[in-house]
Amino acid sequence: MHFYLPIGGFLNTDPVDMNVHPTGASMSFFAELKRRNVFKVAAAYAIVGWLIMQAGEVMSPALNLPGWVNSMLAFFLILGFPLAMFFAWAFEMTPEGIKKEKDIDRSQSINHVTGQKLNHTIIALLAVALVYFVWESRFQTSDDVPSNTGVELVEKHSDAQTGPDVSAATPTSLTPDKNSIAVLPFANRSNLPDDLFFTDGIHDDLLTQLAMIENLKVISRTSVMSYRGSSKQIPEIARELGVATILEGGVQRAGKRIRINAQLIDVATDEHLWAETFDREMTVENIFEIQTEITRRIVAAVRGELTNTESEALTQLPTQSLEAYEAYMHAKATINLAAYTAEKYLLAQQWAEKAVAIDPGFGLAWAILVEAHVQAVWIGYDRSDERYEATSKALERAMAEAPDAAQTQAARGEYLYRIKADYPAALEAFEKASEKQPGNAHFMFLVAITLRRIGEFDPAIVAFEKALQLDPANTQSISDYLITLWFNRDYEKAIPLAEQAIQRFPDEGDLKSHLAIMYIDGKGDLSRARALLDKMTPEAGFAYVSLATTLPLLERDFDQALDAWDIPEVIKFSNYRGSSHGWRGRALGEIYYLRGEPEKAADVLREFIATENSIGITVPRSRAYQLSNQALALALLGDSSEAQSLMDQAITAIENVGDGLASSAIQGIHARLLAITGQREQALAEIERLIDTPGSFLSRWKLTLDPRWDFFRDDDRFNELIRPQGVAGTTPERQAGDGS
Repeated sequence: MHFYLPIGGFLNTDPVDMNVHPTGASMSFFAELKRRNVFKVAAAYAIVGWLIMQAGEVMSPALNLPGWVNSMLAFFLILGFPLAMFFAWAFEMTPEGIKKEKDIDRSQSINHVTGQKLNHTIIALLAVALVYFVWESRFQTSDDVPSNTGVELVEKHSDAQTGPDVSAATPTSLTPDKNSIAVLPFANRSNLPDDLFFTDGIHDDLLTQLAMIENLKVISRTSVMSYRGSSKQIPEIARELGVATILEGGVQRAGKRIRINAQLIDVATDEHLWAETFDREMTVENIFEIQTEITRRIVAAVRGELTNTESEALTQLPTQSLEAYEAYMHAKATINLAAYTAEKYLLAQQWAEKAVAIDPGFGLAWAILVEAHVQAVWIGYDRSDERYEATSKALERAMAEAPDAAQTQAARGEYLYRIKADYPAALEAFEKASEKQPGNAHFMFLVAITLRRIGEFDPAIVAFEKALQLDPANTQSISDYLITLWFNRDYEKAIPLAEQAIQRFPDEGDLKSHLAIMYIDGKGDLSRARALLDKMTPEAGFAYVSLATTLPLLERDFDQALDAWDIPEVIKFSNYRGSSHGWRGRALGEIYYLRGEPEKAADVLREFIATENSIGITVPRSRAYQLSNQALALALLGDSSEAQSLMDQAITAIENVGDGLASSAIQGIHARLLAITGQREQALAEIERLIDTPGSFLSRWKLTLDPRWDFFRDDDRFNELIRPQGVAGTTPERQAGDGS
């Protein structure tokens, strides 16, 4: 908390003639204020108040004081200011003590003596303030920064069997590793909006080169891009990102020339380790030569000389065609957009196709084309035979042209993950990519989500924490990290981290959805979940749809539960045909049963089953979800035999692809099917097995609150099995909406 001190002119000590004033009464009043030292008292009060606030800001974290203490301190300081001004005007210090100003003979006044003392006091206070300024700007380390200035998204995690000891505090609370750097977004010196993609492409390629270097912590693109145009000073940025060095620079294109300037700053000393401007003819070879030279200078200054392997990797040109390279940079810039939409990948596909049309041997462009194709299948907007064929061809060309590139291995992993559902093979490919670029946070993120997919939650958490150390502001990584903690039942760790994350990223709806679900599953707190949902903007994403359609059921507001399925964004999400999202009809049928409308429920469920039978789904994971939803609908209609047959097919389909996460979810649906069809012993056995299994979607609180399980509450074994820890026998009606 910093205040500017308006102190100019307060130290004027010229004598004032109160009887003669050239500007009349208003200036006489001004002169009287000066004579009574009101201005000097105001200056002294402002400086003292500012110093008190700085002391409060520094001491509050050390004393673990709540945030409102500083607010109250500021309130009382502001409240005291007019009182101090009144005192300075109405009273005067005399050798006999404090007296009212009106009772003092003007000839006996010693205001001029008091004024001199105030001058000395103000000068002394300014000296103290100056010392504080110097200390804060030059000597304050990251350990001095209050913990509430950042978001502690990664906590210390150590498990000898699942991964290395990962220090997981946010960078603002750590002394930065000396082998660490953040490359701030390059300035577009051309000042042409159309050149911004080129500037960002140069910046991204440099980050890619730096990510190849062993033992060099490089903050990833997502986290540094937020500082474009920022007015923050270098030390503040470095503290927030947890780095010891900062690189900044700019790119200018002019005709057939390119100029790139860069300067490396040592944050601790605020000195330039080096600075240079490169002015060359614009060719792909020259661009990469400049990037390689910058990388060499950085590594030499921060870590030491490049190894032979690193030097060789940096000299490999992806293409000789400048036109193909520019199309490739357009594709990368599109892929890097934050939105996860079909439109983004369609546009990236167009640019990548242009790049490979110009240079068919451009392996990295083929790798981007693979990603665009696999996302079309994964999101669900194109699962045609032509799309599958194009995906296979793109991967084949990428492997042929750039088999050793990290980007190619990552593309291969995406294909295995999203098309073939071969998660162990995908993990191997992502790990190869990460080995080639150990500083690439995205590749570590891919490792993390694949570990989670195969049910390896503890190693996945370690991988997420590594990714977040390199990319602390990546909200997708934060979101997936938090949801993985939720899958792993680690509510005590996940909930406070999610709360802190929302403070830092208040517009991220997925974070709020995750926190709301954690409040439900970890605490049975529907009121907090409702408070979050009511403030959210509807989104056509799984996190929002899951929360918006589940919470009203748990609140036993069945009218609102029906309305939730008519939210336009929920309908849009549900209509991704050929995907695993088609549970809308089954959910509506369940709600009608709960409302006491069995005929309506049966009609809706039959229509749902008929619709699903008309949709051909070939992706194993999506097919397994489709079969399990149909099975549950049939069970609700009383067709136990056919329901069990479809459920067996779903379980077999998901087990064949080794998808541990989806397998746990489908087994949770199976447990409910067993209960509905009267197979109570088997249902209880499944619930007992799954209740604490990561990723099963069966939690004690949710089973306790969910009205769809009310038919089973006459079984004391069930009630005892699902009872949340620390909760005595409590009915769902009493628990619903209560905090915990």
